[in-house]
Formats: sequence, C-alpha cells, structure tokens
Amino acid sequence: MNDLTSLRNQVESLFHSQLLQTQVSDIEMTLWLLEAPEAQDFSPAQVEAIWSNMPYWAFVWSSGRALARYLLENPQLVKDKVIADFGAGSGVVALAALQAGAKRAIAVDIDPAALCACQENAKLNSMHLDVATSLDELNQVEIILVGDVLYDPRNHGLAQQLFNQKTAVIWAESRAQTKLSEYGPVASIEGETLPNIGGFDEHKTIHIYHHGL
Repeated sequence: MNDLTSLRNQVESLFHSQLLQTQVSDIEMTLWLLEAPEAQDFSPAQVEAIWSNMPYWAFVWSSGRALARYLLENPQLVKDKVIADFGAGSGVVALAALQAGAKRAIAVDIDPAALCACQENAKLNSMHLDVATSLDELNQVEIILVGDVLYDPRNHGLAQQLFNQKTAVIWAESRAQTKLSEYGPVASIEGETLPNIGGFDEHKTIHIYHHGL
C-alpha cells in the first residue's frame, strides 16, 4: 500500500468520502483535501470517531490559509531563509513559504499521516519539502511558522517554548491572543477553512503576529 492509498483509506473510513486534488485559488496551490461529504448527519459514534482520529491534514484550516496568503504577500519575510512549519497539517504554510522564496522548508508534525500528506502535496506542486516530528530534530531554522496551534489556552505553554528558542516566530490565530505577544497583530486577514463541513470557522478574522522579527 502506498502513502497516498493509506491517506485515502483513512478519509474513506471516517467520512465515507474521498481525497480530491483541490485547487486553492487564492494561494495558487493544489492540495489533496477531503471532498465534503454529501451527507453530514453523522451519528454520535461517528462524530466521536472523527474527532478522535481527525485527519487535520485533509483540510486547509482558516489560520493556515491566511498565513500562507500573508507570506505570499510579504515574501521578504522568508526569502532565502530556512523555515519550519510547526503543526504543519497539509503543509500549506511550508509550501507557501517555498513559493515566496524560502531556501528550505521543513514540515513539523507529530502525525505521520500529516507528514505523508505534506510530501504528497509538495509533489502536486512540484516542490521539495523536508519533514520532521519535532523541532528538536532541526538546526539552522531561521523562522518558525505556526498556524491554528495556539488558539487553545492550554497550548500557551507551547507558545512560550517556541518563543524561548530565540528563533523568530510568525503565527496566525483566529482569536486575538495579545497576551502571547509583546505587540498586537501586524495584520488581520479574512480566512475560511476548506472544506468547511462542520461550522469550523467560528472566528473568520485571522490575526498575524510576529515574535523576534
């Protein structure tokens, strides 16, 4: 069984749907994403199974999508730099950084399926993407990019760990997390999750923050 088949099987078993090559026009990228199921009246048991095994990599989440746009609109932030996309999911932010001129991009995620999806998406866009399961595996990273990770207050300790590495951080969140930053957001962008099958986008305005830049 190849990697793509494994990803397809995971989506089929949870959603009774399939992975499709999906054009994300605002960032000029094609990604393997979940096709929104025709029937979304899942039973309680199905909902529990989905959330327990959520393939986050099969979506472009609003914060990651907004951060990808931000990098493409501000390529000087990553041009000729080595970046790490922390909590990479589909790899959309890492791929946007490469589009914007990054010298090297590493997708970091604890989910092996996500790392597989990142590499499959890189192939779709004729790019090369390295992968890792932890920032501890990396050296020479100049900027850490984070989207849709720090929205939960329980993850604020994680934010401090990222900041304490003395590496520049650019992160995007769907809520104004000013307590995590010395300064307020540098930009605000309207974002939408793709596919949006469960009212995921409670907050559609995405705030972009810099740390150490």
